[in-house]
Amino acid sequence: MGKLDGKVAIVTGASAGIGKQVAIKFAEEGADIAICSRTLGKLSEVAKLCEAAGAKVLAMKCDVTSVPDMEAFVEAVAAKFGTIDILYNNAMSFSGTPKPLVEQTPEEWDEFYHSGLMSTYHMMRLCFPYLKQNAGGKVINVGSGSGIEGQKGMCAYGAIKEAIRALSRTAAREWGEYNINVNIINPGAVTEAIWDSMKDLPEEQRNPLAMGFNPTAIGRFGDAREDIAPVAVFLASEDSRHITGQTIMAEGGVTMTA
Repeated sequence: MGKLDGKVAIVTGASAGIGKQVAIKFAEEGADIAICSRTLGKLSEVAKLCEAAGAKVLAMKCDVTSVPDMEAFVEAVAAKFGTIDILYNNAMSFSGTPKPLVEQTPEEWDEFYHSGLMSTYHMMRLCFPYLKQNAGGKVINVGSGSGIEGQKGMCAYGAIKEAIRALSRTAAREWGEYNINVNIINPGAVTEAIWDSMKDLPEEQRNPLAMGFNPTAIGRFGDAREDIAPVAVFLASEDSRHITGQTIMAEGGVTMTA
């Protein structure tokens, strides 16, 4: 018996990184999976891994900056599975390198705004009727320590992540009467793509600290599959039925806050 048996879960931005591992873990815990990304190449590989875990899978191209794309995706999920129980809003663009506030361009702000805050809002809005009818839906949105800590060079990204947390808290209050839990996970993990980006560096430079990662209290960096995906399962399962509107700091004690 899996913790998500019989559930239908959406994971956006699931072609790589944390989204990929969350989708696979949801499948291993018994959920059927709907995944999307801007391209189908790597997403098809993730779909096969979810199917190998026993899940029925819908993998679909969807640009989360496009409302028609999101509408078509949610409609396709409902048509295939009949319902939606879990929404994991993972997708958000992150291009370029950190830069001071006064150097961040309006175009960069717009990219974070549309791919992060507005995509989260629209996916929640579109999935709400299905979550409501199930009287026990789960929404998991993704925040970031860059917003909570005010990390240098991360003004636009951090501000949008904080807006997502505010959106989530309001939704938790408004949707509580329908028994829908809305929580935020702040993940801290070094993904496959990050390790791959360091493979050609001298050994002494293959350190996430050199890439701007903050040191953790527990002395190691998180792993997307082993450290983040299980927390997502907890928030998606009935184990978290009495938790809503909360930010779970799954990042090794980098940020400690009440």
